[in-house]
Amino acid sequence: MTHTEAPRGRGRPRAGQETDLPRLLQGALDAFAEKGFGGTSVRDLARSLGVSHGLLTARFGSKEGLWFAAIEHALADSERAWREVGDSPDLDDLEALRQGIVRQVLASAAHPQMARIMNHEGAIDSPRVRFVVERFVNPLRPGVERLLARLVDAGRIRPVPYATLHFLVVQGGGAQYASPAAAALLGAPAHPDEQAVRAHAETVADILIAGLAVTAPGSDGGP
Repeated sequence: MTHTEAPRGRGRPRAGQETDLPRLLQGALDAFAEKGFGGTSVRDLARSLGVSHGLLTARFGSKEGLWFAAIEHALADSERAWREVGDSPDLDDLEALRQGIVRQVLASAAHPQMARIMNHEGAIDSPRVRFVVERFVNPLRPGVERLLARLVDAGRIRPVPYATLHFLVVQGGGAQYASPAAAALLGAPAHPDEQAVRAHAETVADILIAGLAVTAPGSDGGP
């Protein structure tokens, strides 16, 4: 049984009541991002979403089950992106890494709640932070590390600790969307359109790839 497949018992929702699952999960993400796990009340969340507390309990089993489901909803796009680029035979390895970074930043912009949630959860060991690492990070890590190793072996990038790259891309790339008030004070658009988000993602990727790339001797006019 997965975390999102809670047993159904008393309070089971009637047919047709669960047709807007993405809206429920989005509302849960917003609540967990704003108040943290401990400060979020499932009863209050149900009231704000206009559904019964019993529906959420029957569907997710517990507040933690709802948290797990909301995280899976938010991270589905980035999980798919890294699986697709990690071992793609049709992409140059450096371009594959660049595309992975771009798509991760786009996913972070689509779900800025994740960075806020991980700020709550990432500082203290718990079943929730372990869920994120064990469900999403660790399964993807071998493919990304193989990609990085090929690039290092080919002399195209310098070695980089996995955790360093992870936080630069995931937290750094999406930080301005997780902190919109601060970003606006620094001149970022308050309501960026798709084109602006894409431009930001491309810029983040270009900067990181340039920083990782091994510069050929003399190519920049140096020794």
